[in-house]
Amino acid sequence: PRQLPALPGTQAGQGGATPPTRNGALLGQCSTETLIELLKQHAGLKDCSAETVQHINAILQELYTRVRKQERHFKRAFILGGLYGLVECTSPRVLLAVARVVLALRVTGSNLTGACKLIFKVARHEQHDGLFHEHDVLELLIDGLGHASPLDEPEACIYAYGCIRFLTASSAQERDDALNRNWASGFEEPLPPPATAALTAAAAVAVLKPETNQRKLNGQQTLVSRLARHGAVDLMVLHLQMLNEAGATRRLSGPPLHTLYQLSAALRALADVAKQQQRLQLQLQLACPHLIRAAEVAMAELEVQANVVRTLSVLSEDAECCETLHQYAARIGLLLGPACSKLDQSSERLLAVLSRLGYMLGNILAKHETARIQYYHNDVAMQFLLDVLQQLSERSPASESLLDAQIKLIRVVANMSVNAEVGAGLGNLHALGAVLLRLLKHAVVALDSKGVEQPVEQLELLHATLGALHNLCFYQDKQQQQQVAGAPAAGSLQSLIAELSTELANALARCQSARALSTKVEIARVLGNLTRNEQARHCFCAAGGLPLMVQQLTRQASGQDYELRTCAIGVLVNLLGDGEQRAPFLQLRGAELLALLLRGALEQEDWFLANIVCQALWNLLIDVQCATALCRSGNILDEVSELLADYLDEERLMLAAEEGNDEEQDEQDTDAEQSGKLSELDADATPDALWEDFALVATDLLERIQNNFDKQQQQHQLQQRHIDNDNEDNDNDVVFIEEM
Repeated sequence: PRQLPALPGTQAGQGGATPPTRNGALLGQCSTETLIELLKQHAGLKDCSAETVQHINAILQELYTRVRKQERHFKRAFILGGLYGLVECTSPRVLLAVARVVLALRVTGSNLTGACKLIFKVARHEQHDGLFHEHDVLELLIDGLGHASPLDEPEACIYAYGCIRFLTASSAQERDDALNRNWASGFEEPLPPPATAALTAAAAVAVLKPETNQRKLNGQQTLVSRLARHGAVDLMVLHLQMLNEAGATRRLSGPPLHTLYQLSAALRALADVAKQQQRLQLQLQLACPHLIRAAEVAMAELEVQANVVRTLSVLSEDAECCETLHQYAARIGLLLGPACSKLDQSSERLLAVLSRLGYMLGNILAKHETARIQYYHNDVAMQFLLDVLQQLSERSPASESLLDAQIKLIRVVANMSVNAEVGAGLGNLHALGAVLLRLLKHAVVALDSKGVEQPVEQLELLHATLGALHNLCFYQDKQQQQQVAGAPAAGSLQSLIAELSTELANALARCQSARALSTKVEIARVLGNLTRNEQARHCFCAAGGLPLMVQQLTRQASGQDYELRTCAIGVLVNLLGDGEQRAPFLQLRGAELLALLLRGALEQEDWFLANIVCQALWNLLIDVQCATALCRSGNILDEVSELLADYLDEERLMLAAEEGNDEEQDEQDTDAEQSGKLSELDADATPDALWEDFALVATDLLERIQNNFDKQQQQHQLQQRHIDNDNEDNDNDVVFIEEM
């Protein structure tokens, strides 16, 4: 007789029968003592086969079921003794199964820390995330933390919150190339971005298998939802309170301080995932006040404070969290104080803290009017902001982190000055004008780079500074300046109007490259508000500003430069309000340019552009000498008069509208009945509001032109005295752009 081959997993000569303990169905018949003894047979096991993993998992699952039923036939220490022989196993399934049983025993102290460490060991690696969807280990982890104190059992909290941080990590910088990279061991920050080749490879994988990233993203949302339903956020808030209370009486250090670090990082990871899926109602706004307090507690620990502030900056992007944070705007501003004395250390981490604080305050002040007023009226917070800006502006922009901090803090000033009271007050705040002017001079260097690649942040700083100046200059017109009692404060924006006007002219002259278009627009916006001030107009024109503005209109003729064109014409409206600028404008062929712009605007039925061109012509024709010169030439004013008379005809406007509708109806191939209804609606329609505004200005301009022609025909021999009187009367009719 021949011998049969051995069955898989058995040895020849043993009859091929599977031991009863290898059969999962028979494990339920074994006593708990037998199960523990079976586990002890694998004590010290490291590498193991899939069959062994399956066998150990079956034993641990049966043991978990019994523990959950609160079976007390054996002491807890006896069960734990059988479990901890498996902690060196390399199988993540076995480690999680061991942790489940330990947590089900409702352990505390070092046993809880050991279980959290096992879960952390598995969660560190992205490829193991799927295992957390197979059972309730996360819920058990939260239950275990509920019995722990971040002060008495900090290591358990460190490992547990580190685990949550890894499982839910999805920062904005990582979403494009790799949703979740493998993180460094221990409690370090994520590894720095890989080399270009590695990024290319990651991108290729993402292109080939987009569904993998999508599954990962959905998996994260599922884990976060489970954590939230089981009270993870409430527990984290409670632990924050406990740490803050301890920090109020003594300086946090060691494991409790490290717990605060991991806890704040875990909250940030939850917030990142919540931003991607709005239906995840995590109520993270509950943590905002406690995180602010934590940032105050950690002032002496820059690394921890930077992490807490980073979490707050992420939360400020959420509407509900921002609603909560705006009540503490001035208190957040006080966090800038300690940085004033440490800036000389040139710490990158300190600059990161300043950048995050500025980002958070910028978000808050952009949305909430009460926060702007609250911050402005807190003298200490305002002084801290001014001191930090002053110190940063005195440095040459040598690093991206410095530029980023400057950009974010300038954004705070820009958003705060949206409020009329605050904006007017900031215009007379000592040293702020000098800071902005210094930053403007530093940032303008980006416009001079010829063949030298300047950091993108350099241009962003220029635009941020121009944005702040744009808001502040809105309040610095001649009427506001007359209301200021006494001399303006030293270094304030009001005291530096002349210098600012000259610097803006120099900056505009440097904008020669094609990529400087957006910068030209920002400069023109600032000038639109600034040139309502008489001193600003004189200084800007003295620096060659008038030819520069005309140049912008002659060189830019394509549709993509529409915004620059409208802003530049608005500046011309203000500049032509000064009598001494009208004759030079005529020498630059400005009248022909305005007539050309008016024709183009009317042909395109751009009533807004036509409106401001008419305002510029109005200011030009206020001057009798300019009007006389133009009347004698005849061609320009004749052309303008014909255009205005033609486009002020309401019948022509309605006819053009009907023709446009008829063409649209033909293209859509509609039936006759529908065409009739549309015609009736068009006949009853009111004229466009923009056209009505244009019509008011254009009608006055047309009357002025006709009056000038009449004066030339009937009063050719007027005395010079009468001309002077006309000049004085007409100057009262000068118009300025109300808002740019």
